[in-house]
Amino acid sequence: MTTEKLDLRVKINKETQELLDAWCEHSSLTKGQVITDLIWGNIPARLACARVFLSKYHNNIIYSTPNTEEVKTKKKGMTCIPNDFSPDKSIAEDAGIDYDGALEAFIDWAKAGGKKKKDWSCTFRIACKSWLKETYPHLRRVTSSQTTKGLRFD
Repeated sequence: MTTEKLDLRVKINKETQELLDAWCEHSSLTKGQVITDLIWGNIPARLACARVFLSKYHNNIIYSTPNTEEVKTKKKGMTCIPNDFSPDKSIAEDAGIDYDGALEAFIDWAKAGGKKKKDWSCTFRIACKSWLKETYPHLRRVTSSQTTKGLRFD
């Protein structure tokens, strides 16, 4: 980094001028030192937040190709449904629906929409308990009490 000094003129209002003069008198610093301290105290943090690093500016590299290993996605751990997805059969049985039909409908839903989830088994469990029953009523398992409407024929 060079120590070459450049002349830069800044227009400020009267109140700011008075504050700057008072601070310079209080701290025994020159106006240039105060302004430099303010700039170097605030700008690096703001540039870091914007993912712009000072080293790029010192090397005159303003634009660069991002390193894909360093780039983090907003949705960490989100993945598409795996091709070999096969959750536990008890999930569908506990929800009272047919496992094979529910799995087929769920996989079609996930692939057609390009869905990304963190936990596909949990998503399947929620789907079995809610929208799969409503959207595909033919998947509901019919129990003997449902067919006889609670009547006993002993």
